[in-house]
Amino acid sequence: MKALVTGSNGFIGSFIVERLLERNYQVKCLVRKTSNLRWIKDLPVQFTYGDVTNFDTIVPAVKNVDFIFHSGGIVRARKKADFFLINSLGTKNFLEAVRQNNSKLKRFVYLSSQAAVGPSNDGVPITEKNEPNPISNYGRSKLQAEQIVSDYKKYFPVTIIRPPSVYGPRDDDILTIFKYIKSGIKPQIGKNEKKISIVHVEDLVRGIILAAENEKAVNETFFISNKDGCLWAEFDNLIAEVMGKKGVVVNVPGFLLDVVAFVSEKIARISGKAAIVNRDKALEMKQQNWLVDSSKAEKMLGFVNEIKIKEGLRQTYLWYQQQGWL
Repeated sequence: MKALVTGSNGFIGSFIVERLLERNYQVKCLVRKTSNLRWIKDLPVQFTYGDVTNFDTIVPAVKNVDFIFHSGGIVRARKKADFFLINSLGTKNFLEAVRQNNSKLKRFVYLSSQAAVGPSNDGVPITEKNEPNPISNYGRSKLQAEQIVSDYKKYFPVTIIRPPSVYGPRDDDILTIFKYIKSGIKPQIGKNEKKISIVHVEDLVRGIILAAENEKAVNETFFISNKDGCLWAEFDNLIAEVMGKKGVVVNVPGFLLDVVAFVSEKIARISGKAAIVNRDKALEMKQQNWLVDSSKAEKMLGFVNEIKIKEGLRQTYLWYQQQGWL
């Protein structure tokens, strides 16, 4: 089997590539000329250069492959329009290139996000039946992309995957929390307990490929997550435990997070780089519950998360140390 992976040089995408190679797929990676290939440069893959916003450059990539894993996209942007340009229009370009050039595609797998649906306001984990209500531009762009993907299911089989927060080796977002705890601080946003769904990258990728290869997943949407949610405070405590640290809980008021986001956006406009924390991200961080229910994936695909959170955090911590990141 032949597979094309977008976002192949990124955190999740690079694990998808490795897992496909383990399953004896021939893998083609769509990358840009400027992409950092550190995680995949030594793997036996074919590199093809293109940009999802440039239709002509992606046409060669989609030809003669059986599966496409579209994990490329952006989670940070300098301006609102960039989210929709890359996450939404870029996905449409990709789908249209497939429609015109690969009528025998076995599956188009789109990696969306829990953000496309929004938080669980009542504390009950969200299922695939819930009406989406994204609260950020990132989430809205991912939902729009989902809708575009669904429009193309009349041409070829599609599957949509919505992961919650993802952690594991190579992730530099959760690294920030490890660094705070290493310095003796357990950051908490606001005073109310917050609960999140989470999944280790290896479990997520296993679920993605399970869905890609299972006929039951044709034209379906799935949450792929740990079975149970986790209190944010508990998550901090587990990180502290695997690091052998204690740490002091420091509550960050919501208004202060808003100020940080506002200042970050101003700096980003000057520097030309996307803000790490913008007002959209601050709004997401202040929500009390980001919970999803992955029962559908369990029942239809046989997915069960294998990596317990503490085990996954220990593995991630050791990897950070080996890389000199901590």
